[in-house]
Amino acid sequence: MAYSHSFWFPLTLGIWLLSFVQDVFAQSCWRDTKCTGAETAAFPGEWESDMFAPTSRTVAPKAVFDLENGGSLSLESVSFDSAQSGIYYDFGLEVGGVVTIQFTVSSTDGDGAIGIAFTEAKNWIGPVSDSSSGVYEREDGALYANFSSIGDISYVMPVEQLRGGFRYMTLFLAGASSSVTINDVSLAISFQPTWSNLRAYQGYFHSSDDLLNKIWYSGAYTIQTNALHPQTGRAWPAPATQWLNNGVIGVGDTINTDGAKRDRTVWPGDMGVAISAAFYSTGDIESVRNSLSTLYSHQAENGMLPFCGPPILCSNSDTYHMWTMIGMYNYVLYSGDLDFIRDNWAKYLAAMNFVAGQLDSSLGLLDITGYTEDWGRFYVTNTLASAQMLYYRTLVTGSTLATWVGDTTGVNSTWLEAAANLQSAINANLWDETSGAFGDSISNTGLHSQDGNSLAVLLGVVNASSDQAQEISSCLSKNWTPIGAESPELPGEVSTFVSSFEIQAHLLAGQVQRALDLIRISWGWYLNNKNGTESTMIEGYLVDGSFGYRHDAGYGEVYSYTSHAHGWATGPVTALTEYVLGLSVTGLAGSTWRIAPQFGDLTHAEGGFTTSLGKYSVSWTMNSDGSFTLDYNAPPGTSGVLVLPVAEKSRIYKVEVDGKIMSTNFGISAKTEGNRQLYITEGTGGEHRIVVS
Repeated sequence: MAYSHSFWFPLTLGIWLLSFVQDVFAQSCWRDTKCTGAETAAFPGEWESDMFAPTSRTVAPKAVFDLENGGSLSLESVSFDSAQSGIYYDFGLEVGGVVTIQFTVSSTDGDGAIGIAFTEAKNWIGPVSDSSSGVYEREDGALYANFSSIGDISYVMPVEQLRGGFRYMTLFLAGASSSVTINDVSLAISFQPTWSNLRAYQGYFHSSDDLLNKIWYSGAYTIQTNALHPQTGRAWPAPATQWLNNGVIGVGDTINTDGAKRDRTVWPGDMGVAISAAFYSTGDIESVRNSLSTLYSHQAENGMLPFCGPPILCSNSDTYHMWTMIGMYNYVLYSGDLDFIRDNWAKYLAAMNFVAGQLDSSLGLLDITGYTEDWGRFYVTNTLASAQMLYYRTLVTGSTLATWVGDTTGVNSTWLEAAANLQSAINANLWDETSGAFGDSISNTGLHSQDGNSLAVLLGVVNASSDQAQEISSCLSKNWTPIGAESPELPGEVSTFVSSFEIQAHLLAGQVQRALDLIRISWGWYLNNKNGTESTMIEGYLVDGSFGYRHDAGYGEVYSYTSHAHGWATGPVTALTEYVLGLSVTGLAGSTWRIAPQFGDLTHAEGGFTTSLGKYSVSWTMNSDGSFTLDYNAPPGTSGVLVLPVAEKSRIYKVEVDGKIMSTNFGISAKTEGNRQLYITEGTGGEHRIVVS
């Protein structure tokens, strides 16, 4: 009997899908951690092919090579002896966790060992691991699987020495002359510890540009690799040799940290980028909550919040103090968790009083003398521009928090008044009319920093619709190199942290093409770099293309110390979702929202995310004549603002909403960011289609 293709294809597909689903749901969380994360993807679709997250918590290498000549070897089994340099495995992407090696010792003259070394970047493949311990004077070295006789051996890496982030693993022989055969290698992934399904993303993004799609998902995967069990942080003080990742870094079962390999610690500045990226991509805000809880639990008596979390528990940073406060706002906005801010309101007030006490009344600016620790830049002085921008945002978001918690003391209006006064002082004291940018401080007006100017637009000190914003956007672009934006405050280097703010500043100014170009030349350069992880976002790099971020600015000239999976680099996730796709939340848990797409050179984009209220999604398609169709879906009972761009200001456009042609006075016509012409109107929850032609 002959069966048609039309019969067998759906049956085969159904069996495959059933097998896939069973495989996913058979997965467990990290060791004995309680599973509290999402179990299924909120938006399944073709875009899942761009995900880097594996389908299983246990993974195997993708390839193995001879260490000496680079020749490809068989993954089924590979033999080598002491006369050879060794072999190295390529997992194909950033991974992290506990390695198990099954091997057979076929001959040995005595006590021997298989040495095991790790690296994120291809540059440091070899018998010495890349640097992670934080002690620059020594190397991380290698772990050793010891043996003294022939036979089969199963080696499991000590949990306290799990390797948090790597792509390549080198095996070599040490001690007595020996011969071994590697029969099997596997890795139990330790990150995203409360998720049984590592692909259960609660957000998605897809566009007509394959590179941008991959970049978005590399950001999402970076966020995952930074979500750790709080008992697997980097130990501090560091051990005398090798490394330890059994540091207790906070509360709960999962926590947001700065990096997969290092520092595996809560850093508030990094969260200034990572919180939004986590919300829009994986949806993991449980880790964010635990990070904030940890920081507020270590608040000093004078109200100051830590520069970094335990066990390092460093201090004396006004900028990171304020990032923690802004992080509180972002978490509550996305989650709607008012109980959390109410429980911490007294601590928040103490934190605000601490920073407010540093205002120089003669200048109207913050004086951060004594609290100048920052993200690693040079030239930090007492009236640092970026600190002023952060204080402005802290006051504005603090006012909103005060309203949300029902504070009746009047601090919300007091803080808004203080923000307005600060805004005037910033412009009066720091704006350089000739250069069209802010000076870095009163004592260093000739330096027009990337962080200060990007944050001025992003955090609302400068009206994004103003000519001033256009000048800043133009000035920032003058620092570009072929592979990214060189930071004037960290010469010779590309900071993906500060560049994350820059791309959003360009988008707020309506310079969408400028932002897309920078994402492609910087993040695209690293993602396609064969020496990198090809799956995550790097902490930073040099303008000559080498991986030596901050080698001369605190990292002891140790190039391999650079983190290749760093949450502070994930700005493109937020930029593409919030400003290009154009979908963002403006009220608690998405009770209100904003849809404001920017097309650039894209012809299509779609994406979405979830909150406790439900799913939000947008899809738009741009036509060559400037017309476009936009579909959106928001939970019933929510409402928002629609900001619809048009290609030519001189043309009259027809607007259809759900098939009904709107009157010519539909919405509000406004000249805004980048001198674009926009139509602004109100929107409601449910499914809707808008056609502009």
